[in-house]
Amino acid sequence: MTPALSALSQRIAGRLAFQKRDDGYLQNDFHSLASAALDMEKRFDKAEKIPSPPQEMRLAALRRLRLAEELTEREWRMVFYGLADNDPSYPDQPILLEDDAFFPEVDDAIKRRLETKTLKRKDWAALCSSYFAYQRELPEANPHWCVLRGHIAQGYFVVKAAIRREKSWMKTIEFYHDIFTPQAGGVISRQLLAGESNSLSSLEKIAQIPDSSWLWKRIFTVLLAQLDTLDDPQFMEKINWLLGLAAQWVRFRDDIMTATLTRYYHSVYRDQAHSALKQAALEYWDNPQLKSQQNKWHQYVSESVAAMVRGWLAKQDLTHFFELLRGNGDVDQARLHYWLRFANQMGFTRIVMGADAWQDRGSDFVKFREENKGRLSELRGGRSLDNAMIMQINNYLFVEFSGTGNAMYAYKIGNAPFNPESSTLDINIHLKNQSRCAVRLPHTPRAEGYNKVRITGWMLKYDDELRKLGIRWMAEEPVKFIDKKASTPASVSNIKIINPLRDTAIQHLVENSSCIVSDNRQNGGLLSVQLKMPDDAIERELLRLGFAPVAKEPHRYWIQ
Repeated sequence: MTPALSALSQRIAGRLAFQKRDDGYLQNDFHSLASAALDMEKRFDKAEKIPSPPQEMRLAALRRLRLAEELTEREWRMVFYGLADNDPSYPDQPILLEDDAFFPEVDDAIKRRLETKTLKRKDWAALCSSYFAYQRELPEANPHWCVLRGHIAQGYFVVKAAIRREKSWMKTIEFYHDIFTPQAGGVISRQLLAGESNSLSSLEKIAQIPDSSWLWKRIFTVLLAQLDTLDDPQFMEKINWLLGLAAQWVRFRDDIMTATLTRYYHSVYRDQAHSALKQAALEYWDNPQLKSQQNKWHQYVSESVAAMVRGWLAKQDLTHFFELLRGNGDVDQARLHYWLRFANQMGFTRIVMGADAWQDRGSDFVKFREENKGRLSELRGGRSLDNAMIMQINNYLFVEFSGTGNAMYAYKIGNAPFNPESSTLDINIHLKNQSRCAVRLPHTPRAEGYNKVRITGWMLKYDDELRKLGIRWMAEEPVKFIDKKASTPASVSNIKIINPLRDTAIQHLVENSSCIVSDNRQNGGLLSVQLKMPDDAIERELLRLGFAPVAKEPHRYWIQ
């Protein structure tokens, strides 16, 4: 009979005696209640999940321990559950797992149960609860916690030996055996990444693992590190699954998004927007093009990764502008082609829509406005069919208009007569201000026969004028994934000898450096060098050889 039922029996018996009832009542030893209690205990032992006791019960036992009072078996179990509990009544008191004065007493109590083979499953579950509930980034730095881990690993075999038939919960514990070792989380993370069916929900219940446990952090750290072991196609197959994890595990959402975006940046696909990844990043971290949000992005990813997403948004905006918002005319493929060449350098884009685009109830327009909420402005002062596109490249804002026959206007940032993030802009006062613009260029002569490596007509004049502003076209460079652990130098064979004296010097400079070299000069592009680690000496030499730094991409340099 449990202590609670025994006490209840005594109180009832005392009450009956006080009322001078028939002595027959006093002889009733509550066999039915005792039998029910025994049955409940058996059910409890068979249960997959053992519920944690209320905090009040745990704290009461902890206080009795600190007062050196003798504890019952049940109170000791409450102590085992409360090793990581803070007592709000004594805020300056350390938790038992960090208390050098009282933890040795707990240690002795556990050892006695292990040595005498009397550790019960409920006691073992209580120790597990404290083990996983310990709130420290590096729990292994606490020697008491490490002692507890050893007791739990040993205690499992004591509990198992006392049970005749193997239970399903035992199979789960033995499969995930590493949770009680310094390699905790390895089995689970590998299983998750492989997409294998798992018993994770059962493990949570059996081992008393709370959502706030250090174990989940360990699992996700190991899991995300394994993304570097996947080749690009394998990684692509995992992206939607990773986004599902980010939606499910809010606590680790930023870690998952950081690892996924960074791995995507190092893949051959980085210049191709991944729609679901882009939408998730915008939902969680907002628009990286806005100055107010850039610091938020830089908390999680490098500038290069943020620039990748800004490039995706620029391509999306350009495509929408020249195709969906073309007004009554045909798509101006030449202008779309030309500006897409610079999308990977655009730090900001903004579509400014006229009345027709705002009021159009077509499904394409409704979807476009919904998906770009907060990223659109209203155009005033022109025709209802007019729309404008603002693009920032380096220190200049370029403005194109949807209607044919309009020139392109460029403004130096700081001298522009408008704030590109304004919700309303006037076509004549703000966007077509000839007195403030740095460059105004018509789209003549007609561009025909252009392709990825060859431009014609007005495009040639535009390239000349942009070069005067310090802006050059840089070909998009699909980059093979580089193992972060590797430190192999760049292959000098990547550099084609066009200027013998200079290119040979570049070869000698990079051959012992850890960097990525891309040479697209034979296709009309540039030679670029991306250093994997800062190196002042090499960077000074690159500048001496005529290289220019790439804006907003640290340690990347280009030359024609």
